[in-house]
Amino acid sequence: MPNAQVKTALRKKTIRAVFLLHRWLGITLGLMMCVWCLSGFVMLWKAWPQPDETRVNLAHERIHIDTATILPPLVKSSRLFRILMVGSIPVLQVASETGSSKSFDLRTGQDLFLSPQALAGVAADYADLPRDSARFEGLRDHDQWILNTRNHRSGFYRYALNDPKKTLVYLSPATSDVVQATTRVTRFWSWVGAIPHWLYPSLLKRHQSFWVDTLIILSGAGIFLTIMGLWMGWQRLGAGRRLSPYRGIHRLHHIAGLCFGLMLLSWITTGFLSMNPAGLFEPGPAPGWIDRLNRPVMSSELQTVVSTLRAHPEARFRSVTLGTWGDTAFLSVVDNEGRYRTLDQTLSPVSLTAETLRPGLARAGIATTIAVLDQDDSYYFSTRHLKRTFPAMRVTGADGVRLYLDMRNGAQLRVVEAGAKETRWFIYGPHDLDFFGWLRTPLARLLIILPLLLGVSAICLAGFCLGVARLRITTTRGLRRRRDRSRASS
Repeated sequence: MPNAQVKTALRKKTIRAVFLLHRWLGITLGLMMCVWCLSGFVMLWKAWPQPDETRVNLAHERIHIDTATILPPLVKSSRLFRILMVGSIPVLQVASETGSSKSFDLRTGQDLFLSPQALAGVAADYADLPRDSARFEGLRDHDQWILNTRNHRSGFYRYALNDPKKTLVYLSPATSDVVQATTRVTRFWSWVGAIPHWLYPSLLKRHQSFWVDTLIILSGAGIFLTIMGLWMGWQRLGAGRRLSPYRGIHRLHHIAGLCFGLMLLSWITTGFLSMNPAGLFEPGPAPGWIDRLNRPVMSSELQTVVSTLRAHPEARFRSVTLGTWGDTAFLSVVDNEGRYRTLDQTLSPVSLTAETLRPGLARAGIATTIAVLDQDDSYYFSTRHLKRTFPAMRVTGADGVRLYLDMRNGAQLRVVEAGAKETRWFIYGPHDLDFFGWLRTPLARLLIILPLLLGVSAICLAGFCLGVARLRITTTRGLRRRRDRSRASS
């Protein structure tokens, strides 16, 4: 056989093999691809449940400090001190410089274990319900609604509230704060949106390595399926007298693939990369200068604060946190309306500014640039799933790492190192289409992202229907052959 004929025959066999592989891989993976697309529609407007910040702050009673307050024996310095009420108990929480936390009863100065019964009132107060409306449902560490909540492995108390919304509230035994809250409505939208999109049922997600491997395999197969489809689509473009040689739903699958196939490939590829296959986008450690940004808080400063609170019983605070901003001690308080305020140790208003931060940075030998943000920047911005707080301070080190600080209470909001910058532009930017502020607006979501998602969904739905139809034909043929063989043998 001449070489030309051999090449032609080989090419035909290759094309047929690709078509068959695409067909059967589509039959196998088609339903998952459709689920990813359809759940994406929900996620355009319905985010993962998050507790309301103001309600979290109002869940604690106003602080009552009297002359019987007893401070526990403390080490010389800590990362921060926090005073709040848990029911009728004044509590001191101490966060050490190593990150561990302990609670003390300020009536006795003894260690305090925050029991589920003591925190039930906090759960009810979160929803502004009577204290007896919270039913304790156990300590949960792998509950469906806390799987992406920080420190969930240490366990949170879960309470079911007796209200029409069927609210579930989760509290941290370490801090007594509400860390998650869901309602019947938010749970419903999560079950048809985020959970199928992220493949997030707790029975799978609790096995972290298996969950990651499952998503990597499925999305990797999806990439292969999409690339084959694009190649086949271009091969069949213009075959015959029409743009597409197919009819009906097969024609829809072909044309939609030509128009939106690259968008599908982008989404499935970035979803694959978001699982960090082979550690490709492993986040790096936070640089040492972040730990040196603020000096420790002295125990003697806590004694001054307690004395000041005793002298001002009219102060209506729900939480008082003693921390540092650079080398300056300050109080971050939650007032009676649930708002953050910053005060000095005499309870006078004070601002957390770049000027008060710079001397501490200079003394610690930290070379940085500082900017105050009143709106989004490239790495710190609000999305439909996460609301950022402003004003925020951006501290950029000489190594290019960005640290974002909450100017309402001094808390660290986000650290953006080299790995986070890469994932921002190569993974989450293309996946969420949020490169610019205007792309994150509801109008852009409606006019740009929704049509793209409709086109991608048309590819997957049409392909899935074709796969089901082909599977039905193949099954019917197989049954017919078996019947014919059975009749022939009889």
